[in-house]
Amino acid sequence: MMATEEKTKAKKTDAVGIILYAIYLLMLVASIGLIGRIIYIQAFFKPDPEIERVLTPSSREVKIEAKRGNILARDGRLLATSYPEYTVFLDCTVQKDSVWENNLTDLSNGLSRIIGGKSASQYRSLLANGRKKASRYLKLGEGLDMYALKELRELPILRSGKNRGGLIVETNNKRHYPYGTMGRRTIGFVREKDSGVQNSHIGLEGKFDTILSGEDGRFWTTRTDFGQVQRFDSAYVKANDGGDIRTTLDVNYQIIAHNALKSNIENEKDLEGGCVVLMDVKTGAIRAMVNLLRDSKTGQLEEISNLAIGRKGEPGSVFKSSCLMMMLENGHLHSLDETIPTNRGVLAGYGYAPDVHITDFERQTGRKQIPIIDGFKVSSNYMFRYLAVKHYGKRPQEYFDNLYSYKLGTPFEFDIEGLASPTLPNPKSKHWSKTDLTGAATGYAVDETPLQILCFYNAIAGGGRMMRPYLVEDIESDGVVTEERGPVVLDGKICSKATADTLTRALKAVTEEGTAKRLKGAKCTVAGKTGTARVALGSGGYTKDGKKKQQGTFVGFFPAEDPQYSIICTVYSYLSNKDFYGGTIPAATVRSIVDNICDIDPYWQPQIEKKAELVPMESRLVELSGTDAGKLKMPNLKGLSLSDAVHTIENMGLNCTYEGMGHVSEQIPEKGTAVDKGSNVNIILK
Repeated sequence: MMATEEKTKAKKTDAVGIILYAIYLLMLVASIGLIGRIIYIQAFFKPDPEIERVLTPSSREVKIEAKRGNILARDGRLLATSYPEYTVFLDCTVQKDSVWENNLTDLSNGLSRIIGGKSASQYRSLLANGRKKASRYLKLGEGLDMYALKELRELPILRSGKNRGGLIVETNNKRHYPYGTMGRRTIGFVREKDSGVQNSHIGLEGKFDTILSGEDGRFWTTRTDFGQVQRFDSAYVKANDGGDIRTTLDVNYQIIAHNALKSNIENEKDLEGGCVVLMDVKTGAIRAMVNLLRDSKTGQLEEISNLAIGRKGEPGSVFKSSCLMMMLENGHLHSLDETIPTNRGVLAGYGYAPDVHITDFERQTGRKQIPIIDGFKVSSNYMFRYLAVKHYGKRPQEYFDNLYSYKLGTPFEFDIEGLASPTLPNPKSKHWSKTDLTGAATGYAVDETPLQILCFYNAIAGGGRMMRPYLVEDIESDGVVTEERGPVVLDGKICSKATADTLTRALKAVTEEGTAKRLKGAKCTVAGKTGTARVALGSGGYTKDGKKKQQGTFVGFFPAEDPQYSIICTVYSYLSNKDFYGGTIPAATVRSIVDNICDIDPYWQPQIEKKAELVPMESRLVELSGTDAGKLKMPNLKGLSLSDAVHTIENMGLNCTYEGMGHVSEQIPEKGTAVDKGSNVNIILK
């Protein structure tokens, strides 16, 4: 009996095990099938496109464009800024049929009037097609200002807002240059990456693009089943606006230099262009940089290329001051009154034609010895060739080592890209010739940019201390300095103060009695040097069919007795029969700049007691309100910054003009005055 019960119990246990095993196998097969299905769906399954479109909610990434930082003049005036422009779209799917049909004509007429570019019937056709295709982003217009946007928002359908009317607005910041093309190769610009144009990052805009650009923000939106647009705040990334760049440029001096250069070269059609750089002696801060080049098609002078930093060439006689510095600094000369033999202006063994300045001196004075000061005044080539050969003919490397110590053979760091590297001959090169030494002594066989030459002369004006030229004072964010830059000394002094003083005496003689007499009688004493160099042509020579290209330069500083500014002006000619000496147009241009600066610079003005009444400044929100007649009521703008005041005025649909700098001290119309949309508001800043 017991054996039978045990057998029955064992059979039941086996049956349960078989059932569990079967369930396990079933679950295993189901799992394998499910996994296979998942793999299939993920890797191979393609849903019906129409079903996918209907069931998948549309999502869209919206970029929050960071406001590009401003570029400021030294006194805070805007050289480059950004203001908003608007692109408008229409979601054609959210309006009711009755609303659409009743207002389509009025909407079309309004779009034609406000946006323009199409007739009312063309806009009607555009809207009808958009409605038919259920377009959710039908572009209506772009490049619109605040005033146009406000008018659009009052049109039928669009006045219902985004969710019910379907109006979608995108804001784009457009770059604006208050002074037009003046100084544009210095201020610069950034072309779009897909423009296909090389060198798309120009000037300060290009060099500091990352700082100015800031970082764009973004968020995502999706459309609900009820047609409303919903934003995903969890994916919201705030935009970080770009920093501001405060430059060393002085707007008044930039205008003076621009006008002086343009007026002196505009009507001389044999001149290709020219440049001017004005620099603060003590700091190396550039106060003005002008680059004018003729457009090949129009012939008009434009800021096409930065000649001051990018065009290097043989500088001519302005380079002779480096030879004279060497002779004084190394003890080969002790006074400008020392003499050298005239030798009829011929340097034996070099094949140069007689120097007419020396033969004229011999004829007029009957003397066979010429003082250094007299040879420098008339820019005698013979004198500097003689000095270089006598003292360095057997050790030319020492001559060029001295030029390197004067920073005339190496580039320096600069605040914008494109500074060309100077080149000097190498006595160890297989291409070396003994005329390379005599050429360098007279400003040939070397290549220098105008800025490099100015940097050297600025060191003379500074008593031998060489400052690095610079354009950026600091980087700011909301008026707070985040990075200070400023003056940098380039490896101490290049010569003693005694040598610099002696050179200054020689340079004063050039403007008073020598090749730069056009500067005699200027409103302050100018010390400087002229230089005229023939430009080497493609054939390797300097003439073609009897014509030549020339580079004429004047470089110096003022006032000579207490230098405040150094300045260089260089002009470039086309192939021509005419001569363009440094003592003509360049000297005349500098004379005009010097006289105009003396009229306005505080250094030359009588001292007056400083008094000022500060405009009260307060932080407040400006409330916009309307009158009973539907007009706008002017808010109180006094005490606001320029950007805040302009933003308030434009948001009201008004136009703004301003003068002065600082904060708003006066406004026309006054606070509380009723004004129409589109009216002009003038604000005065102090």
